[in-house]
Amino acid sequence: MKLCIFNSAEEVLQCLSKNLASCMEKHDAPFHLALSGGSTARMMFEFWAEKCKGNIHWEQLRFYWVDERCVAPDDEESNFKYAEDLLFRPLGIPAEHICRIRGEERPEMEAEHYSELVRRSLPDFSGLPRFDGIILGMGEDGHTASIFPECPELLTDKRCYAVTRHPQTGQKRITMTGTLILNGKNIWMPVVGTRKTAVLQKAISTTWPGDWPVAYIISHAREVIVFTDSGIEL
Repeated sequence: MKLCIFNSAEEVLQCLSKNLASCMEKHDAPFHLALSGGSTARMMFEFWAEKCKGNIHWEQLRFYWVDERCVAPDDEESNFKYAEDLLFRPLGIPAEHICRIRGEERPEMEAEHYSELVRRSLPDFSGLPRFDGIILGMGEDGHTASIFPECPELLTDKRCYAVTRHPQTGQKRITMTGTLILNGKNIWMPVVGTRKTAVLQKAISTTWPGDWPVAYIISHAREVIVFTDSGIEL
């Protein structure tokens, strides 16, 4: 793990964006990028649309999702909807460059369908599709993607995508498994806000015996870069 600490959320997003652009410059083919949802993702989309129009080769990117709520694409809870509103439409991203999870379909069937789509579209690495970049979020309960502490089996699930359920609301979601996440070439995790400081502190601790999904990913990834404005202690 590489930890990058900044003084503000804008500096976090700026460094992540520069890291993405740098990786893309070394990559001639289309760059397959998986996006997450959540408040930090919304902040990132707005930052990209407003301040990174000329800094990133948007035509090179192919967009996928780490996870999605099982709702229609125009639902206010849809991860796709706010990416469409805040990023894709403002930047004029072509529809053929966007591979959304169809949250309106039957969850189990869509998880299989999206797994096959990813297998067809991405290069193979160690027997699994490999994303060029994966941007993960981190929840205050220690979840990442839609892998919650209540479903640790998804961390080692051999499928690409699977159906999960939010532990409080019961809402079904489709999520990338830990196995596919850890197969990614570049894994970036922006963590913004003081409310997540204690969670991040525990997640990166080598002595903490917890089994949070985010801690598992950080400790098992070949390389993951965490960008944060949290006042954590090293």
